[in-house]
Amino acid sequence: MIVLNSAKAITELLEKRSSNYSDRPYMPMNNGIIGWDWNFGLMRYNDAWRMRRRIFHQYFQQSTVDAHQPVQMKATYGLLRNLLERPERFMDHARLHAGSIILQLTYGYEIQGHDDDYVALAAAAREGYAPRGISSSYLVDFFPSLKFIPEWMPGADFKRKAKKWRYSVLALRDRPYDLYKATATQETPKFPSFVAENLERLSTQNPGAEIDDMIKESAGVAYFSGAETTISVVLSFILAMVMYPSVIKRAQEELDLVVGKHKLPNFSDRPMLPFVEAIFLESLRWNPVAPLGVPHANVADDVYEGYHIPAGSIVVGNIWAFFHNKEHFPEPSVFNPDRFYNKDKEDIPLDPTEFAFGSGRRICPARHLANNTAWIAIATILAAFDIEKAKDSDGAVIEPSGEYTSGHTSRPVAFPCVIKPRSEAHRNLVLSL
Repeated sequence: MIVLNSAKAITELLEKRSSNYSDRPYMPMNNGIIGWDWNFGLMRYNDAWRMRRRIFHQYFQQSTVDAHQPVQMKATYGLLRNLLERPERFMDHARLHAGSIILQLTYGYEIQGHDDDYVALAAAAREGYAPRGISSSYLVDFFPSLKFIPEWMPGADFKRKAKKWRYSVLALRDRPYDLYKATATQETPKFPSFVAENLERLSTQNPGAEIDDMIKESAGVAYFSGAETTISVVLSFILAMVMYPSVIKRAQEELDLVVGKHKLPNFSDRPMLPFVEAIFLESLRWNPVAPLGVPHANVADDVYEGYHIPAGSIVVGNIWAFFHNKEHFPEPSVFNPDRFYNKDKEDIPLDPTEFAFGSGRRICPARHLANNTAWIAIATILAAFDIEKAKDSDGAVIEPSGEYTSGHTSRPVAFPCVIKPRSEAHRNLVLSL
């Protein structure tokens, strides 16, 4: 396993030598035993991956994401109403916000609330993925023959866990797709979606089970991974506003000046809100969603700065390391949007959007959608609400720990805070949505 701890090394190998470093290592626990082998994000660098990546990219590429803005705005207004009604459940609201967007864009499905089965299904599947996003989480990843031992044997706890996780992983792939296919035959779908577009375009050209499986699996990847970035970034933003109250005041001054106090920002306002943009970028950098990304593997032997890298090595881009490199980001543990404020893209020492979503040919194809979803949530929350530290029953301020979950993806552990409308006018504005 080779860990790349600098932006230079990641760029040189995963970007400039992407033809050699675009493979994925085979992880017996994740790909085989749990059942994530259908996830093209974990597939080897081959034709099956290329076909799935191509149809995914066509729907979620930068030139098409503007068409998804009405869905994002609708879900964001729902997020604001939920924060107004039950602010203490802000973590659940962030999950619902992200899930509702990706489910509608992928399957044309409208979430029925916090208790929706499909929100719970994604959370259950995540339980079986989060610790296994990088290899070496289990001994079987180094000794693949262990996958053949029976579940009842001592030391086979990993197989007993995998059996439970596998059910959720396969249900995540199959259930929403099967629901779409069942309802689409009975009535015309209400909304355009990734599944609808590709079934119409691909199934008529090349009908067959292989095309059907490819669409189903690609949709499952969108459903599972599409919400992860947004949830983490939005929760990091809320935590930062609790810990750094002066930041939110500056952002609200900018919003009031550019947008006004009697309306909420939309995507057309984004170029005129550089400090809000800086908050979004710092939320990506401060505690990255996937601290170690997804591991790459090299197809052929290579040499880099005197180091011999044998073919098939596990190559990990340590996103956390260079986002917290003091040479690029002084006082890296401090949430400081001024790193990115009033700077041209060329002046930013390391643009978080260029690294937070992976590198090279394996970069996340839905990153533009995730960026927009997180940005509009951050901008509208800043415009409508104040975010403050909570107090205990004795009136003492509760300081958040600032701790994050571990695993492939990372987000803040539960923390208390107070989210309230900035004024009665802002309350009425949210109620009118």
